[in-house]
Formats: sequence, C-alpha cells, structure tokens
Amino acid sequence: MEIFSINKEIINVNRIEELEEKIDRLIESYRVIKEENESLKAQVEAFQNNDKDLQGKISEIRGERELLIEKVQKILEKVERVEI
Repeated sequence: MEIFSINKEIINVNRIEELEEKIDRLIESYRVIKEENESLKAQVEAFQNNDKDLQGKISEIRGERELLIEKVQKILEKVERVEI
C-alpha cells in the first residue's frame, strides 16, 4: 500500500509542477500581450495626432485655394473689362 501512496504523491507533485509551468507560460504570454497592447496604443495615438495635423493642413490648403480662386476670378474680370 505504501508504494501506491508514494506513486500518487509523485504523480501529484508532477501534476503540480506541470500546472506551475503552465501558469508561468500564461504569465509570460500575458506580459508579452500587454507590452504589444501598449505599443499598439502608442501607435494609434501617434496616428490620431498625425491625422489631426493633416486635417489642419488640409483646411489651411483649402483656404489658400479659395483665396487663389478669388484672385484668379478678379483677374479674369479685369481682363474681360479691358477687352470690352
């Protein structure tokens, strides 16, 4: 009977060691995923900031374009008056 009890203890110890290894792997996987998540969050934030900058530049260029169109229209009006 004692042999069976020693075998059970060995099996239990082996099982506990396996569980500890699995837990260690899970903890490491969690750490890696957490680091990747933080990196991705930083990238998203950078993209959002770049998007805001680009939106501002687009608005600025649109304003400049409208100003140029107005100036060209005034020049065309002057040219039409001269031809008449």
